[in-house]
Amino acid sequence: MKTAGIIFLVLGALAILFPHIAGLSYNYILAYLILFAGAVHLWWAWRPSLDGRTHHLLLGLLFLAAGLGLVIFPWIGLISFTIILGASFLIQGGVQLAMAANSPRLVGNSKTMLVLSGLAGILAGALILLELPSSASWAIGTLAGLNMLFFGVALLVVDKALSGPFDD
Repeated sequence: MKTAGIIFLVLGALAILFPHIAGLSYNYILAYLILFAGAVHLWWAWRPSLDGRTHHLLLGLLFLAAGLGLVIFPWIGLISFTIILGASFLIQGGVQLAMAANSPRLVGNSKTMLVLSGLAGILAGALILLELPSSASWAIGTLAGLNMLFFGVALLVVDKALSGPFDD
């Protein structure tokens, strides 16, 4: 677990330092997964005695076209990811504010933290969406880097907590 934690720390730091490269890397990973899925559908389309051959053929061609589009035009994927990220932050923030307003059991610090988190989500989502297309060059890579960084720290803390007195 310690090794994985260190690897995630390094990858997270690199993604934060080079967010554009990290964002494009995510785009290419998804593109090649979609291409693979298209190839699998085409393979299934030519299997003997298979019902739905036409569906597999059409899905295979669609997936291949989408995957090739992401490989040839990576900005399309990066901008799409950024729009989805910004919209999800806005929705998450709105849901958190609604929870804070409609839950009578939330009082004091818990309600305050939920409201602050909701407002932060709405602000982050709005900033990401309002800054398009320039936010596409940093948002995905930076946030993925922060996620990996925190996950690496969490792995190291859990490893320390689970290790015995004589473990290294």
